[in-house]
Amino acid sequence: MQKTKPFLVILSLATVALLGNSAQLFSQSPPVKKPIPALRTPLSQEILDMLANEISGQIIFNNEVLLAGAPWIRDQKEFTGTWYEAQKIYEIARSYGIESVELVHYPRDRKLTYPLQGELWTIEPKKRLISRLEADAALIASGSESVDLTGSLVYIPPVTGKDVQKWKEAGIQEKYNGKIALMWSHAYRNVADALDAAGVRGVISFNTRERYFDPAQVVYSRGSYSDKQNLKFGFSISWRQWSELLEDVESGQKITVRCKTKFGEYQDKFDHVFCWIPGSEPEKKGVIFSAHLFEGYTKRGANDNMSGCVVQLEILRTLTKLIAQEALPQPRRTIYFLWPNEISGTYEHIKQNPELVDKLSININMDMVGEGLRLNNALFTMTECPNYIPSYQDGLGDSIMNYVWRTNDIVYLPDSPRGRRGGQYFPNPMWEKNGSRDAFRYSTHLATGGSDHICFKNPMVGIPGIELNIWPDQWYHADTDTPDKSDPTQLKRTAFIGAAMAWAAANCTDEVLAGLLEKVSAFGYARVGKRELPKALGYIEQAEGKGLQEALNKAANLVDLATAREAGAISTTTEIFTGSEKAQGLVSSYQGQWKFYQEALNQQLADYAALKAKQLKVDAPQKLKPTSEEITYNHLFPAIHPDVKAKMFSMEGSDIYKEYMEKNPDALKDLKMNSTQRRMILNYINGKRSIPEIRKWVMAETEKDLELSNMVRYLGIMKSIGWITY
Repeated sequence: MQKTKPFLVILSLATVALLGNSAQLFSQSPPVKKPIPALRTPLSQEILDMLANEISGQIIFNNEVLLAGAPWIRDQKEFTGTWYEAQKIYEIARSYGIESVELVHYPRDRKLTYPLQGELWTIEPKKRLISRLEADAALIASGSESVDLTGSLVYIPPVTGKDVQKWKEAGIQEKYNGKIALMWSHAYRNVADALDAAGVRGVISFNTRERYFDPAQVVYSRGSYSDKQNLKFGFSISWRQWSELLEDVESGQKITVRCKTKFGEYQDKFDHVFCWIPGSEPEKKGVIFSAHLFEGYTKRGANDNMSGCVVQLEILRTLTKLIAQEALPQPRRTIYFLWPNEISGTYEHIKQNPELVDKLSININMDMVGEGLRLNNALFTMTECPNYIPSYQDGLGDSIMNYVWRTNDIVYLPDSPRGRRGGQYFPNPMWEKNGSRDAFRYSTHLATGGSDHICFKNPMVGIPGIELNIWPDQWYHADTDTPDKSDPTQLKRTAFIGAAMAWAAANCTDEVLAGLLEKVSAFGYARVGKRELPKALGYIEQAEGKGLQEALNKAANLVDLATAREAGAISTTTEIFTGSEKAQGLVSSYQGQWKFYQEALNQQLADYAALKAKQLKVDAPQKLKPTSEEITYNHLFPAIHPDVKAKMFSMEGSDIYKEYMEKNPDALKDLKMNSTQRRMILNYINGKRSIPEIRKWVMAETEKDLELSNMVRYLGIMKSIGWITY
């Protein structure tokens, strides 16, 4: 008994100490409540938390299942009524109590064909169903015709250019006449003509992103099967099915197949959903979200792109609810949402509503944003605005994504927040119960195309657009693009990023503006330092002898373009700021920073060129002064003609351009200008840039010289067809 007393005393003291430490541990406040520089965004922590708590990745996922649960074949009623996706999204928005939503219908002057039936059977040696359209939506390659054919399978290796000519000259070949070909890819153009000449009736191929990763996957395909005498159709099956058929054929078995297709023809149309959260300043510039309902009437995917639509539907629900509860005020600027057919539907909406263009500051496009990052070995990406249409949203988007990364990853940096004690925990996790626990990883990159944001950043429209996207995508354009690949956690994070960006732009108070300018400018400095400055210095470093002057000219053009882009991004905040004296002072200060930075960089280039000249033992190059011709044209500012702006979208594809070129076939002959240069000239026309300034930026973008006189002549062509004015 006495031996245990000291032990009990020690144990009691230890217990008290432990309990004391535990009380101290449990009394500590949660991390990441006070913003630190690495996490600072234009929005307050209170608003960030409010958005994160209300947005539900599970609701987004459930809507995705409802709208794109499988690659269904369309009900024929949709062709005379409303597309399924548009109708359901409209109904969901209405069920949220949102009244400012429209189901928009526009006719389309063309016909569409749609597969109604497709079957692939083996008849010999054993009758067996290989594939059926209702179960395999990607079975029939686009361009096929209605057929009911039975024939033997024959393997045809890849057809070379020499084979094409021989087959065309040889005509019908007994070996292939009336046969169905197993081929490694579908037949296009010349290859299709060669197969048709030989008597081949159809092609069975596989198409997959990575055949060993997902051997059951089928990517939607197309081929040149229309208007042929013999070759009428193409079927796409999985790599597993195709390789088994190939094995049987190559082993000497006689395989007879029956291939059946049936198509319907319908009048095409546009059905899309347009809605908005009203702002208190409705005529001033707001934000528009875009995400396409589908890419093709057959090719419909959960991630591509129902994920973008349902993420934005949740942003609409979240912001509407928080505003109704007065947790958030009514935004100063309107937030719009557009869900159309990809690209063609977006252009049609702009064409039908050209007045909308003047009410937009930025476009946030979402395309393929729902799949799990770890599942795809992917990153969440943001494509920036192009140089010719700078915007504050590059820096804004990067700051919000950085916040999500720093709070949803284990970042081993001194300025990073920490999670709970005792392990590697995310500092402020944003995930769903049924979602992954993946870390969030992101990147920003140069402007790209391929989705609906190109409609807004088209110079005929002139709205800076970004795209949020997950890449790579292992199920891209495949029949296996289904909701099981989507991640409720990733869906939630995407909705948070979009909602935070839109709110900062739509309700840019002076407090928000201060943080926005800081982030936009910081992003700009990093971008110039990483991209243009090293490239400009490289021009000078690689120059030799007399080429040093040309190198300095190129370097100066590039630096001027880069700093003009970043100063332009700062200036675009005036489209959304309050206009108060404080706001104007903030913008003016940051614009001054970029003016001084431009001068400093040009001095750096000049000093470095002088050093290089000394090493090469040549005269130091000088920054060129404007020529008399440049001074003359410096007072002319080309602008898109009002009759064209937001109504026509491709100059060289327009009837008036084609008609002019038919009458003047040599108009471009002596201009020494390629298509990229012509496109860039058009990109930079905005009514604010002079002719010499446009020329500088085009030369900086293309790295090619452009004679001012030739450019003026080209602008003359554009003016004569009514595309531009001065």
